[in-house]
Amino acid sequence: MGEQLDARDLRGALDVVGALTECGHEAEVSGAGLALLARLVGSDAAACVQTDHVTGRVLGAVTDRPEANLSGSPELGALVHQHPGFAAYRTGRLTVGGSVALSDLAGMRQLRRLPLYTDFYRPRGTVDQLLCVVGVDDRHGSVLTVNRSRSGFTARDRMLVELIAPHLARALAWQRLLAAQPRPEVLACLTPRQRQIAGLVARGRTDREIARELAISPRTVHKHLELTYRTLGLTNRTGLVAALTGQVAAWPTTT
Repeated sequence: MGEQLDARDLRGALDVVGALTECGHEAEVSGAGLALLARLVGSDAAACVQTDHVTGRVLGAVTDRPEANLSGSPELGALVHQHPGFAAYRTGRLTVGGSVALSDLAGMRQLRRLPLYTDFYRPRGTVDQLLCVVGVDDRHGSVLTVNRSRSGFTARDRMLVELIAPHLARALAWQRLLAAQPRPEVLACLTPRQRQIAGLVARGRTDREIARELAISPRTVHKHLELTYRTLGLTNRTGLVAALTGQVAAWPTTT
């Protein structure tokens, strides 16, 4: 049987998940949580990086060391497309929820030919990096990275990162939703009770949870949602959340 996580590892992972999601209404993860992850895995730094995997650009990053965050550096931006992780994702070697090390993707001789590695990684003490794709769509992705000053990551390191990744994905999705402002023109079409229920739906509440919070029956919640969908020309709660966050057009139906 291969290496397994022990109780101490699992407690540490739980602490990381809790710390990563402590940022409330901010649309980013907690740097303190990333610092805990770096210590748990035994690495020198950790980051959650937003990428454009079509153009090979870094759009932004949250790190455990804000003073060392170079995601806005034009010099780094001009070279980051060289990172072997982009090719690994396109070829299927790096998949959502899975992890791969930089040393898995390229040998030292190949890395030394990359200005990205020689100009940015080695001067800052990074010899190896473990990458895990947290979430991805047709163009953009969120990648969890941990950097190490020596080569190689153990099976334990990889299991820990892969265990934490889906929790981070949910936190990122939730924080994006919290950061989005409901469209006033959509809410204006609804009754006060419908707006109240729609807002709770946008916060991820189930019908039963909404019923408990508002002291009404789940059936009443369902009826209000049916009327809301009809008013906005929608068919389900996914469409409602999208309408409230401005991702799709919604309009009152005419009679």
